[in-house]
Amino acid sequence: MNVNVKRLLWILLAVTLVLSCSGAYLRLTNEKNNKTVVTAVDYLELQKMADSAAMDLEPILDRLQKAGINTLGIKELSLRQMAYNGQVYLAPLGQFMSLNQLYQPQIWKDCAEATAGKQVGPDKLVVTSDQLSTISFLRTRLSHRFLPEQIIEFTSSGKTFFILNAELVQLDKPKDTVNKQNTAFQETDARLGFDDQLISHLKARGFSIILRPDNNTAANLAYLKEYEKAIRDNDVETIIFANEVSGAPDNLGPIEKIVEQNNMTVGIIETSVQLKYVEQKGLTQLIQDTNYPINRVYSSTNDEYVQEASERYYRWVRAVVDRSNRILYVTPFKDAKLNYSENMENTLQMLERFQSTIQEMGFDTTGGLQRLNPEVPGRWHYLMVSLSLLFGVLLYLAYLARPSLKVMAMLFIVGLTGCLGANLILSRDFSQLYALAAAILYPTLSTLMLLIYLRDNPHHSLIIKMFCSLAIILVINMAGAFTVVTSMADIRYIMNVEFFRGVKLAFLVPLLLFILNYFVVFSGDDGFRQRVMEVLKMQPTYLALLAFLIVGAAGYYYLVRSGNTTAAQISTLELRFRETLETWFMARPRFKEFLIAYPALFAMVYLYHRYKHDFILLMLGLGVVIGSVSMVNSFCHGFTAITVSASRTVGGLLVGMVTVAGTLIGIWILEQIWKRIISVR
Repeated sequence: MNVNVKRLLWILLAVTLVLSCSGAYLRLTNEKNNKTVVTAVDYLELQKMADSAAMDLEPILDRLQKAGINTLGIKELSLRQMAYNGQVYLAPLGQFMSLNQLYQPQIWKDCAEATAGKQVGPDKLVVTSDQLSTISFLRTRLSHRFLPEQIIEFTSSGKTFFILNAELVQLDKPKDTVNKQNTAFQETDARLGFDDQLISHLKARGFSIILRPDNNTAANLAYLKEYEKAIRDNDVETIIFANEVSGAPDNLGPIEKIVEQNNMTVGIIETSVQLKYVEQKGLTQLIQDTNYPINRVYSSTNDEYVQEASERYYRWVRAVVDRSNRILYVTPFKDAKLNYSENMENTLQMLERFQSTIQEMGFDTTGGLQRLNPEVPGRWHYLMVSLSLLFGVLLYLAYLARPSLKVMAMLFIVGLTGCLGANLILSRDFSQLYALAAAILYPTLSTLMLLIYLRDNPHHSLIIKMFCSLAIILVINMAGAFTVVTSMADIRYIMNVEFFRGVKLAFLVPLLLFILNYFVVFSGDDGFRQRVMEVLKMQPTYLALLAFLIVGAAGYYYLVRSGNTTAAQISTLELRFRETLETWFMARPRFKEFLIAYPALFAMVYLYHRYKHDFILLMLGLGVVIGSVSMVNSFCHGFTAITVSASRTVGGLLVGMVTVAGTLIGIWILEQIWKRIISVR
């Protein structure tokens, strides 16, 4: 094909990439405004741990503030919590009646009269108090959550009793079908809103508050006005739902209004597998209706299975740096091998260490979370993205198949029609499809260009070949990384509401296409089919067998460590190595790049330059593809900041130069040994 056509395609590719930069700019702007990290501790769990350890809570709060931790998560007060605190007596109606029939007949009689003619099950809760302030609190809070006919109130023997004749929240729900039949024996509870006096006390101490509201099973939604008052009076900026969104599933309007009018941030909790967020009834609808006023939460309950405290610390730091969680929500550790005071001390030490590290890494730990821009790039932007992919595909075909100008023109017209139709006529979101196309196209194109360069420039010196080969891989794959970034640029990807789903395809397809690239590039005059048969009939040399073993081991590692789940366990040695790398770099370089890709690239160039066996390019080139895919894939994690992914790529290159040096020295030593063996023979 005419060289000028290829040059034109390269120019058009560059121009459309530049014209699609608005998405990348949007993402960079949001990431720049998302540098505040809030470390919050669950107050209720902290209080319970302190009580169990016989420790005074006030010095613990002082220690948190000294470490720079000034945020506490406050859950709703519940009937069970009030009973735990000694404020009320709580019992199922059946138990309450049998006990009082024996010991306090008058209370039994008054209760029987209050419930006469009403269908009240024996599992319904009876709440008792003789304190006027507590009775007034209960009367107000219960009336905001239950309908009048659901509350049976009576007075007897100087005490006031409330019978909650309504479906309540079930605690410790059974997971097996056998116990599900015994629902009468399951404890129930009722949420009563937030403790205003407690919040006022903590605010006076200098703490900011994150509210953890829960849903209520009763029909009365008047309690939502309490939320609004607590938020307004205490300058609450963040809300994380404890279980279900208040008012879900059919009455989300009031809570949506509260979020919007108070410019609040809704915390969405990262799942243990790091995909999307923990599903809560009504949460998806809420964040969509309020235009994504969200930020990501890492809950320490996700690492309760971790045995070593240092690994917890590692996971917390990675959650902030790698996955852009900006709220760390911590509950005290519950290691069964340790007592309460030891668990408390470990928790505090880990919080202090984490807070110090995050501050040293340049994150703001004193400000509030900023509301990010929820804008989604428009049709023109995605038209430019799709056109850049079209020109990239045409370039790939031009170098691979060398079609005629007529065929290329037809492909361009068909592709242009598809781009215009997909982006200007259809209203569907193709951002993930574009990202997947880039994740496949650019690693494939980069290795094709590498093969062509090495084939066509045997006269270049070894140093020039190494430099040019590295430049080809880096420049083309970074164009792919840019395409991925600008495709998945809006807040849905930053907050992992949506995520890249093409991981396996992006990892495997470039490998298969590289094999096609190799056979086409080196088919020569014999043709593609003949070249394939020649390779299959080759007698393998020891060098080829060694390369095959290396590539096989790398391929196994590649497959089991790819994607969002892994079949390979992380060893303690690898964990320590990771931590060491992270003390040197902002983000840990990827093993696939500095242990596989760069050594394979330079070994491939060196060996091909010296021995001219193109089969070397096939074997070691697969390792180069692994690295190319990894470079682009780093940017497929939309929740990871671009600067972090770029730092990871640079770190991989720097560490890769060390492993490259070791690899080349090792090859040279093997060459010398082989020469001596040959000379002896």
